[in-house]
Amino acid sequence: MLPQIAVEIFAFGHILSAMAWLGGGILTMFILGPNVRKLSPNAALEFNSKVVPKVARFIGGAIGATFIFGLLLLYSLYSGDFSALSGTSTGMYIEAGVVCGLLAAVVGGAMTFPAFAKIARLSGEALEKAQPPSPDMAKYAGRARIGALVGTILLLAALAMMVAAGFG
Repeated sequence: MLPQIAVEIFAFGHILSAMAWLGGGILTMFILGPNVRKLSPNAALEFNSKVVPKVARFIGGAIGATFIFGLLLLYSLYSGDFSALSGTSTGMYIEAGVVCGLLAAVVGGAMTFPAFAKIARLSGEALEKAQPPSPDMAKYAGRARIGALVGTILLLAALAMMVAAGFG
């Protein structure tokens, strides 16, 4: 059995990183995306080439930390015996939250992050060549927007399940 302080550190790390992940999704959906469209074309290209990769790295780090701390927390709470979760309402909520989180990570990895990478690359190329934005930018921005929306909804569902598990 791990000392209680380890459990508390894992819980704090899990909650903090999950907040960063959800906060990054909300920031992207409701602040960055809509406001980048209001910038001049050159300013938008500059923003996309310099800031979008940093935002993506931040969110990616938060995703990894959320899963690492979550697994460590579960392991420490149940001493590695995850069968203790089955058949309980707490276990059901935790499992549903994990599934929502995994789905959000898959959406991010398969849809949102590749779109962000493409937007950053196309923006950088347009800046280097002093050209207007590529017509493909709108297509990738739409993918990023849909991926961020779906991911944020899934994360809100995961949050609801984790809160329910805490009170279940």
